[in-house]
Amino acid sequence: MSALPRIVVSCTLIILVVLVSERSKTLAGILSTAPINVPIILWILWGQSSGDHIALQVVTRSMLYGILSTGLFIAVCWFGFSRRWSLPHIFVVGYLLWAATVFGPALVRRLWERS
Repeated sequence: MSALPRIVVSCTLIILVVLVSERSKTLAGILSTAPINVPIILWILWGQSSGDHIALQVVTRSMLYGILSTGLFIAVCWFGFSRRWSLPHIFVVGYLLWAATVFGPALVRRLWERS
């Protein structure tokens, strides 16, 4: 199966979240953090890997590393909006913290091993 139907499903889900947000910001927030993208990505990768469980195990382990960083990104967004920061400011600070938590530990480990 090609990736196109899976991409269409993904876009449809995003549109549904936008439509729901017109009625309930709370429900839109919950749905936007629901595991919608994860199954779609795994579905696409499953098709590309011919069901290689080992490859998908590596991908899902990496997803676990990203969960904390994404949570911190959302927390920065919440904090920034509560302080009335500009949207670009919120995104810059959020992505900097995200990158630091994703790549920082590996960078520190490599620097430690070199010394």
